[in-house]
Amino acid sequence: MAVVGGGLGGLAAASTLAERGYSVTLVEAKGHIGGKIGAWKAALPSGEEVWVSHGFHAFFRHYYNLNAWLERLGVLRGFRAIDDYLILSQAGAETRFRGLERTPALNLVALAFRGVYRFREVLFGPARDLMGVFLEYDEATTFARLDRYSLADFDRLAALPPGLKLSFRTFARAFFAEEDKVSLAELVKSFHFYYLSHDHGLIYDYPSREYEVALLAPIRRHLEALGVEVRLNTAVTQLVRSEQGTLVDGEVFDKVVVAADARAASRLMASAQGFPEGPWQQQLAELRAGQRYAVLRLFLDRDVRAGLPYFVVTDRLRLLDAVTLYHRLEQESAEWVQRQGRGSVIELHSYAVPDDLADEEVKPALIEELLHFFPELTGFTSLGEVFQLPRDFTAFHRGLFAKRPPSDSGVKGLWFAGDWVKLPFPAMLLEAAFSSGLVAANGILGEDGLSLVAIDSVPARGLMAGMPEPPARKKLLG
Repeated sequence: MAVVGGGLGGLAAASTLAERGYSVTLVEAKGHIGGKIGAWKAALPSGEEVWVSHGFHAFFRHYYNLNAWLERLGVLRGFRAIDDYLILSQAGAETRFRGLERTPALNLVALAFRGVYRFREVLFGPARDLMGVFLEYDEATTFARLDRYSLADFDRLAALPPGLKLSFRTFARAFFAEEDKVSLAELVKSFHFYYLSHDHGLIYDYPSREYEVALLAPIRRHLEALGVEVRLNTAVTQLVRSEQGTLVDGEVFDKVVVAADARAASRLMASAQGFPEGPWQQQLAELRAGQRYAVLRLFLDRDVRAGLPYFVVTDRLRLLDAVTLYHRLEQESAEWVQRQGRGSVIELHSYAVPDDLADEEVKPALIEELLHFFPELTGFTSLGEVFQLPRDFTAFHRGLFAKRPPSDSGVKGLWFAGDWVKLPFPAMLLEAAFSSGLVAANGILGEDGLSLVAIDSVPARGLMAGMPEPPARKKLLG
């Protein structure tokens, strides 16, 4: 069988099926596996080669399926826990979440005691009648009711207090969409998944080594031990259904999992031939990527101020959403600074680049905003940089949920995996991508009459799901 795409969805499917005795060929267009946890070498002006990655990722404790796999591979032994979570406002004010209450619902109350909002701001305004949607997550009702609204719509209707608006805005951008685009229903699902369905709180882990050493090398060894054939730098251009099976660029396979990113999967399936008609054709045709996002890693001659956590969320002026201090969390970056005798390795993130900003304007704008939030870097000298401006994350924009395909194409032997797949349980980002691969693998195992692998998840419904909608909310939402 073939798995098209070597991101987390493809890796989950390939690994699971190979463990069950399937002969698996994993085909990846890039020169490395991993997708959004991928890593590759880049050359600095000095001639030194360094490993860089797709961008910093938080491995949250409730990523049950992904973490269980990494635990089996021995990867988690090299992870460390984040010790704080910080949002830096445009004016420089800090909101910290160290030691925040982790019990669902009580953690919402705890935000008030941290100064994120005041009780009276919520109790005596329209937010009182709308905030309940975040406790009432249920896929069917939430998306039927709220997918047509954006976060900007919600803010307008609820008149959110400034602290809550900042928290929601920074949280929403982590899903690669600005507040006027991101679906309110997707945001409710994400808030349920990350904050209100478990007692792990905002604590997460991160690799203390660069991704090649910490993640990709152990994953490759695992695949090799299972006999998976990995083909890199191989972009699949055509799928053809025939009596012999599915031809992947002319090579016959009995089963195929399409696990490319949203745009690549849409293009590939648009040119597929010989497959019976079904809803998947329209769903894949309408599958969309999100906005551009930017990752700029800088190797600087000076450091930022002390006392900051490794990962800082910024309330963007126009572009900058987060800053990662790699030299304080990653061994290789710390060693680079030691060799220089000073400096820092800093990564800038913009999760949703505004559509009206030209590609060539993005990097200068990121640096300008970096100096706004970290004025101590003014006058820095760059000793190297790696800039990325991809557009390969799925659009979770309003009105798109009903159009997203499930893992099951409805065609025997053809399954989908990736962060764009509609899952039967709430999950987002890395966990959604990996879990989609497990769902696809189970589909193939089920077709062959074999026992399925266990898939874990947070509770499917919110703490107050099924509660009657308040009349005032009905009036506000129309």
